[in-house]
Formats: sequence, structure tokens, C-alpha cells
Amino acid sequence: MQVHHIGYLVKRLKRSEEAFARLGYTVEREVCYDHVRDVNISFMKSGEYRVELIEPAGKTSPLYPLLKNYKNSPYHICYTVEDLEASKRKLENDGFMVIQDTQVAPALDGRNVVFMVSADIGIIELVEEAGK
Repeated sequence: MQVHHIGYLVKRLKRSEEAFARLGYTVEREVCYDHVRDVNISFMKSGEYRVELIEPAGKTSPLYPLLKNYKNSPYHICYTVEDLEASKRKLENDGFMVIQDTQVAPALDGRNVVFMVSADIGIIELVEEAGK
């Protein structure tokens, strides 16, 4: 597994992009609406480090309630995996729990993702490698 990005939950995506730009980040992928999660997403990079900025599109977004806990901060690490289902099973055997089962991620070129959680490290996302 390789780190793909750090996911930041943000209240105002454009303002967060501007703040990351002041830190030397550039927009890697313009804002994309993710209809599956009802969020707006953009990706920014600084060298090999990538952040995903996630803004709930409205109060009906399943991520909107998380703003109470995370308030413009990182909330998940995403890892690229070769075999999504095998990696998910292995992590379940290691004590991780699926919190959002396999779904398409429009902002990641339609690749499949799964969200899992561990009491010891919090939320992670697995994304299948491109071309799978």
C-alpha cells in the first residue's frame, strides 16, 4: 500500500485552496462534484504530497455532520492498493471495520474506493490502482 492522499474536510473549499496555495501547493485537479457522497472535491500537490479537499455540498451530505468534529482538518489517509477486495478482507481480519463499502469515486476517475476505520488510527480509504 502506498499513500495516495490525505483527506481534509473543509467548510469552504475555495478558501482552503487559497490557504494551501500560500503553502506552496498547486491545484492538481479542479473541483469535481461527487454525487455519491454529495461533496465537492479538489486535489492539490506539493512535491509528492497530495491533499484532497472535501467540502460537503449541503446539509444533506453524509459528511456534513463530521464538520462538528473535524473543522477544516485532516480526517482520513487514502492508500492505493492493487486488489481492493483482498486488501479490504485483510484489514477486516486485522480489526478494521468497513464504514462505507465499495463505491465509485468520481473524483478519482471512477475508481472504486472503500472507507474503513480502526479504533487505533481512525479513518482510512483504500483506492484501487488506476487501470484495475
